[in-house]
Amino acid sequence: MGDDYQMNRRLGVAAVLVATTGMGLSGLLTRGATRVEFFGAELVGGESIGAFMTVGRMVMGLAFFAVLLLATGKAGLFRRTRLTPAIALGGLLAGVSFAFYMVAALLTTLANAVFLIYTGPLFCTLLARVFRKEPISRFQGACLAAVFAGMLLTSGLVGFDEGGLAVGSLLGTASEEYPLMGLGNAMGLLSGVFYGVSLFCNGYRKDCDSTVRGVWNFLFASAGSLTVAFAMTGAWPLGEVALAPANWGFAVALWVICGPVGMGCLLVAGRNLPAVEYATISYWECVVSLAASALVFAEPLSAATLAGGALIIAGGALPALGALRGTPARAEASTDGDAPALAGDAEPAFAPAVPAAPEADPDLDPRIA
Repeated sequence: MGDDYQMNRRLGVAAVLVATTGMGLSGLLTRGATRVEFFGAELVGGESIGAFMTVGRMVMGLAFFAVLLLATGKAGLFRRTRLTPAIALGGLLAGVSFAFYMVAALLTTLANAVFLIYTGPLFCTLLARVFRKEPISRFQGACLAAVFAGMLLTSGLVGFDEGGLAVGSLLGTASEEYPLMGLGNAMGLLSGVFYGVSLFCNGYRKDCDSTVRGVWNFLFASAGSLTVAFAMTGAWPLGEVALAPANWGFAVALWVICGPVGMGCLLVAGRNLPAVEYATISYWECVVSLAASALVFAEPLSAATLAGGALIIAGGALPALGALRGTPARAEASTDGDAPALAGDAEPAFAPAVPAAPEADPDLDPRIA
């Protein structure tokens, strides 16, 4: 886009709300695509089918960026761009993360799954502090501590009982509706870890065109999610998968809404919103997932889950709000000549030096999960 491009913030806000609403419904759509009955517990195949649904989303993303690459005449640039480990790992680990997340959405509550993947920026920040020596202010440190505490509460490692706080077991957590809740929480936490490492890798190679990187990211993300899916079949064989028309409808909706529609809206949002504003609004996804969990599936929300989710959202959004208040309305005109980045630069909302958030390479939106 040219130097004189003027951001349309109303359009940007509308776009990011559409995108995050759709992605917040990804767990609901995954359940609709994989359950024999929408409100039942029986799956059309093994639990690994959640990871295979992720493969469909990643392939949709790859197709979207491939079309965008050709439409913008960047095929030559793609051939000239040097592929590096940072680009490959950023995509590969994102695919692994999202595969774990989709399976977690089948094994535990939607609220737990989404809150735990949103711990990713915590791990990204810690890696950036260790390997890139990025500073962490006291305020940012407090936000990191809040997210860490939220992770402990949401995962079941710490909870509440009659005597107050109690230490629990991550894998030992279970309920009548979710007998494998502990395993689901563990997978949700793993999705957050891989998500954070992916964000860290995406912090390198700023010179790479965003459309070109999007193609590479989704190519490796497809490979990563497919690897996890096949690995999971060792524990959860798919068996004979028979998708009913309703299952196919939810699956196609998942791939389209969280694929071209979601990513297209994120492109519009990335073009029309400063990163700090996007970082704050992006946490709407957590609210949507929480609403789906409580209103659609009537999943019980424990005090620990609500407290942990509040800490994770606050720890991620408050630094962005602070940066937004303390940063003049810069970037009214964007100077990026490439295709607008996807909203991933909103994800490390509490990463060090939040005002510099646009540096986080967002070509693969971490919430396409």
